[in-house]
Amino acid sequence: MLKIIALGNELYGDDGIGPAVLDELRNRMGDTYTDLINAGNDAFILLDYLLRADTVIIIDCARMGKKPGEILKFRTSQMIPQWISNLISLHGLSVSDVLALARELGWSADCVIIGVEPKSIVFNTGLSEEISRTVPAIIDLVMEEVKKYAKKSTNH
Repeated sequence: MLKIIALGNELYGDDGIGPAVLDELRNRMGDTYTDLINAGNDAFILLDYLLRADTVIIIDCARMGKKPGEILKFRTSQMIPQWISNLISLHGLSVSDVLALARELGWSADCVIIGVEPKSIVFNTGLSEEISRTVPAIIDLVMEEVKKYAKKSTNH
């Protein structure tokens, strides 16, 4: 089953982009063959989902050296961008650490990561305007992946 997992803490400004997108997806998608999961600020929880799902989409803010609001989507089966290995995580273990651990445990599922460059990660400020404007584009990227998954699932 497809898992869409949001990482982030709504109390830390733009770090709340993942949960904000997840809320919008819940409003649009309703009950589907997709699990929508708010992992909060604990990237370690990803491990269980990575090991049990056939496809995972992760949404998170990430300092990538881009302009605020810039979005990067990649598959973990591709070369993992250098910035993901250099992240200082607000989530305890970094996403990179969890991906490495999952691989050591035999994980080979399809995984897409959608990262958004934050403008501000400051306590109790909400999403910045630049990041709020990215929600529709992120939703479009997620829905592209959902359609690919649905097509792949019906072709079995």
